[in-house]
Parts: sequence; structure tokens; C-alpha cells
Amino acid sequence: MSDRPLQDEVLTELGDERLQEMAEQLGTDADGARQLVGASVGSLTGVITDEAVTPGGTAELSRALEQAAGEPEPMTGVAGFAGLGAGMGGGLLATVLRKASAPTARAVSKRTGLPVAAVTGALEMLIPVVATVLARRARRTK
Repeated sequence: MSDRPLQDEVLTELGDERLQEMAEQLGTDADGARQLVGASVGSLTGVITDEAVTPGGTAELSRALEQAAGEPEPMTGVAGFAGLGAGMGGGLLATVLRKASAPTARAVSKRTGLPVAAVTGALEMLIPVVATVLARRARRTK
């Protein structure tokens, strides 16, 4: 795995343009969007970890990571974000992350003071990026 924290990899994958789009959606600036990304990545991975220790959760997470490791490298950059990369962060891994989005949105909203609906919208943009980064990490460890 990479020595860089997951949050840094997600921010790099997200890029300045998409970060600015997220900031506009949230009604904040790029720094506010970066803070939301940091809080969201931490919460998403925390919820996934919690889910993994529930009955069946570990098996589902393992299947998602195995599937991600076997999938081709998703499209990145503007092409992947603009709908051309429909598989970007797709598959079971993104499904697992989406299951964690509701508790993540509530936790991040509570920490940041942003409305849950705004955080949920930002997570919709963020989840495919997080899934892409996790899939890339899974391929590197394979």
C-alpha cells in the first residue's frame, strides 16, 4: 500500500476542478471542500471497518476488494468524471461505500455544520473517487 494517507490520494484523484465543483455544491471554498473530503474519507473507512466486524460484513468487504483488484484500471481525470468512466469506482466496492454513505453524511454534517443533504450530494461525487483509490490500492497489494 501507499505510504500516503488515503485522504491525500483521494484529493489527488479528485483534482482541483472536481474539488471546486464540490465546493460550489456545498456553498464553500476549496479549503472547506478539502476539509469535507478529509472528514468523509475518515468516516467512510470507519463505517466500513465497523461493518466488516458484523456477521457477513467481512465477507462482503473481502469480496468487494477482491473484485476491485481484478477490475481494469478505471478512467481517471475529467473523462472518468464526465460520465465516460461509468465504471469508475463501480462494482461491489462502490456499493459497499454507498451503504456507508448515510451514516457518513450524518457524522460529517455533525462535525462540519453543513446540512446533511449537502454532505450527501458531496458524497455522491466522492464515493466513486474513494472506490477508485481503494481499488488501485487493492491491485497494488495483489
